[in-house]
Amino acid sequence: MLRVFSAAIAGLVLMTSLVLAGDHRGYLKAVEKDKLTVTVEDKDKEKDIEIKTDDKTQYFGGKDTIRTTDLTKMVKDAEGKGVRARVVTKGTGPEEVATEVRVAGKR
Repeated sequence: MLRVFSAAIAGLVLMTSLVLAGDHRGYLKAVEKDKLTVTVEDKDKEKDIEIKTDDKTQYFGGKDTIRTTDLTKMVKDAEGKGVRARVVTKGTGPEEVATEVRVAGKR
């Protein structure tokens, strides 16, 4: 009985953590010290959202880790069109913070 209860609690905690994680896909338009501007499609229209970053945010280009300076250069080289990206976040609303940013290529 205790095992069933423990498994149920563990499953509830896992599901809660999955609900609190966000996943945004779109085009990275700007990279600043403490935030990203991502253009995402929302029901056939595009909108810009700002996502906070912190010192724990990880950046990837393909399978390799990249620096924020490399990411800034990629966005600048895209000339305003943006760089395709996936941003994984934790939290919701004003407390939403990027944990992982994966870039794929120019638009």
